Amino acid sequence: MITHPLVASATLVTVTLLGAAVRFDEEKPGTAAKDFEALIGDWYVGEAGGQRGLMVDGTHWRQGTPSANLAEQAKRLYGDRYAEFLDGVKAFAFFPVTVWKGACGGPRTIAVRFYPIAGRIDQAAGIAFDIDDDGSYFGVRANALEDNLLFFQVKRGKRSIVQTIRGVQTDTRTWHTLEVNFQGTELTVSLDGRVRLGRTLLRVPRGRCGLWSKADSKVLFDDFSA
Repeated sequence: MITHPLVASATLVTVTLLGAAVRFDEEKPGTAAKDFEALIGDWYVGEAGGQRGLMVDGTHWRQGTPSANLAEQAKRLYGDRYAEFLDGVKAFAFFPVTVWKGACGGPRTIAVRFYPIAGRIDQAAGIAFDIDDDGSYFGVRANALEDNLLFFQVKRGKRSIVQTIRGVQTDTRTWHTLEVNFQGTELTVSLDGRVRLGRTLLRVPRGRCGLWSKADSKVLFDDFSA
């Protein structure tokens, strides 16, 4: 894993969304999304903001709920090392996460549109990446209840904030776009078309990727692209 990302240069560029987006228009509301493995929290195909997408629903959140089929899902994602992944992933039940079934290694842009709906504690929408087979990963997130953008690491169930970008407004019940771009070890993060964060990582991310949320957030995601 990337243990100590370094600050990149101050020169940032606008990233461009590449690749075909995963949409949910043809999927049945109330069912599991076919292209994602929902490991923690309540994820289902839902509708809001005039669109159908992938809903994370923290309405009944207490301490997080692992999937009933978590072991089988972990085997599909990580093969023989699934037991190690289970030990890590069960520890971060505070953070709902769903993993995309596609490959995420190499230079790429991971992007998603999101629509914050509700949540008294949080209305968080994020992208998780470099999801390793021990359950550790990195992520970036926006939050409609806070005027900031976070870059963080979750390792063995414990989250540490790597960088906080303040003064980033994300209105509730409004569509937004979050993008994470990798070019070698150079990372840039954009929100609604504006680059907000730049880092140089110790290595190129190679783990899986997916969507992230927190606590009682209720958020709709759509147009996922990697």
